[in-house]
Amino acid sequence: MRAVFLRKEPEVLASEFCVEKVITLPAEKYTAFSQNLLRDHDFIREHADLMREKDGVWHCLLVTGEGMEEGILVESEGSAYARYSAFVPSIKELIEQYQAMQETQNTDMEMKM
Repeated sequence: MRAVFLRKEPEVLASEFCVEKVITLPAEKYTAFSQNLLRDHDFIREHADLMREKDGVWHCLLVTGEGMEEGILVESEGSAYARYSAFVPSIKELIEQYQAMQETQNTDMEMKM
């Protein structure tokens, strides 16, 4: 397992977030993405409308690689690159929450029809 370490930070500044979409890349593409966050990426551009900070909550993408337990939260502020990002060492719970949210939305849409 990996983690991001910061040097001599006076406090942990954690923000509330909501995963709007999970993007699963082939493992090698995820590795390339994680090493080039400031480059433009088509999958970020295509979902730029989902990302924003509103009322203290960061609405973001969760980008991961096939077969990987880690991921990167991305909020692009309308750009095609990861303007804001956060490394997440274990994404299992986030994926489960996202899937439950999707199921709820699908059920709500079926009930409206």
